[in-house]
Amino acid sequence: MSDDLAELKARHERLRLLYQVSNVIHSTLEPREALKLILGEAVRLMRASSGSVALFNPTTGFLEIGVSHGLPLSASRLKLRLGEGVTGWVARTGKPARVGDVSHDPRYIALRKNVRSELAVPLEVNGEVRGVLNVDSDRLNAFSAEDQELLQELALPAAKVIHNTWLYEQLRLKARLFESLVSVGQTINSTLNLDDALKVITREACQLMAGKMSALLLLDGNREWLDLRASCGAGEAYLNKPRVKNQSRLKMCRRPRATRTSISRGAKG
Repeated sequence: MSDDLAELKARHERLRLLYQVSNVIHSTLEPREALKLILGEAVRLMRASSGSVALFNPTTGFLEIGVSHGLPLSASRLKLRLGEGVTGWVARTGKPARVGDVSHDPRYIALRKNVRSELAVPLEVNGEVRGVLNVDSDRLNAFSAEDQELLQELALPAAKVIHNTWLYEQLRLKARLFESLVSVGQTINSTLNLDDALKVITREACQLMAGKMSALLLLDGNREWLDLRASCGAGEAYLNKPRVKNQSRLKMCRRPRATRTSISRGAKG
């Protein structure tokens, strides 16, 4: 009977904590701030020394630190492959990891000195792992099975924040694409100058792809060379590059007049 009562009290306390976290999350509409609040509560409830939320970047294929608590600034530059480190292992397998002594775990990658134990759980969105919620402690065997269950429950609202963020980003990109198409269409309809239209296309492509530089090259009349006709963000070195030889002239002769557009990605995002 006493065991049942203790379990009931533990469940009540867990529900109270989750309700408290839910209230904290809803105090902000900013996704990054929401994740920081969730992580802060996770670190506090787990009595951890530090923690992080690593998010999977589908463009680069790496896990990148989205928000952190108690980690050095250098941690924000860390990029992990799937399967790399305890965090990468959790992201690849979709299973939680509770490590009582990181010095005995070959998967462990140190981000901070004095870490002795680690607990990490996956953040799943529609059945796919999109990130990892991770806490560390300077104590050996700092996290219990109950801590793992609680962190997994905290991962649910965190995953919901990530899901909503991705939906918003998709809508934002679609809106930006529509704006770009409208801008290009208006320019084409309002001018007979091909160069002006090409300049708008490269500018919109660069902004849409968050690139540092965009360039558009056209085949000459003999289909032997690609000539730079428009660019956005290109430096003198690029603008003064020699003409590009058309290596596929024989194949391309059978096709309509072709264009080539190149975009150089920036360090953003």
